[in-house]
Amino acid sequence: MLKTTIMKRLFLVFCGSLLLWISGCKREQAADQLPSFRMENFERVTDPCDEAGNNCVRMRAVFPVFESGMPAPVQERVNDSILQLTKASLTLLDSEFDLHEFTLDMLADTLFQTYATYTGEAEYRTPWELEVKGEVLFLSPSMTTVSLESFSFTGGAHPNSNTVLLNIDLKTGKSVNLLDYVQDLKKLNQLAEKAFRESRELAPEEDLNEAGFFWDSDFQLPANIGLVEEGLYFYYNSYEIAAYAWGSTDFVLTWETLGEIFDRNRVE
Repeated sequence: MLKTTIMKRLFLVFCGSLLLWISGCKREQAADQLPSFRMENFERVTDPCDEAGNNCVRMRAVFPVFESGMPAPVQERVNDSILQLTKASLTLLDSEFDLHEFTLDMLADTLFQTYATYTGEAEYRTPWELEVKGEVLFLSPSMTTVSLESFSFTGGAHPNSNTVLLNIDLKTGKSVNLLDYVQDLKKLNQLAEKAFRESRELAPEEDLNEAGFFWDSDFQLPANIGLVEEGLYFYYNSYEIAAYAWGSTDFVLTWETLGEIFDRNRVE
């Protein structure tokens, strides 16, 4: 009897160890199958650049470029989406221009020419700067979320900043709306409002408009929702829901909090 009990326990330990080993192998295999990318760096500065004399303009960009892990046409579509959004953040051109026809160097030339015109006419000169910092927030074999944070100063009371979250299906190369993966938008709205209030240290019963948010409207989801390892990432840019002085607001709804209302299998 004792021998049988010991054998059963050894068998259970063996099975548990085997399951852990299989699980670990699957995680390692999934990591090996992840698409690879590198960070592209671009910078152009007027020569000479005299910031102290307010006679300088600079353009910078750091953004991901995918190199493997998907079919060539899909990879090209993914990289083009990231590049075009990067260029849109680095230009003062009107929306009528097709940015596909402009390289980053061409956009820098245009910026320098505009600055030369400005410095030739303005009595008071200030340095100009356009910058984009990209980051891969989430990456799985089927989905990625890329954050592009832009900064610009071309005169005025203060610089401007803006963050865009780009969600891309790595099977098709197309941008996706993560709200399409939500089973209950009303429940998501409730969870997001609770998290928003906590991030801004607002009581559950406090009036959002009187607190300075959402102007004269009810709570709204942000324009930018992305994926991170912990769950769904929500980001409100300055001016989106409040005055500039409030800055940006962000928070994460974890997978545990989201429960069954988000189809996680579609992004892993």
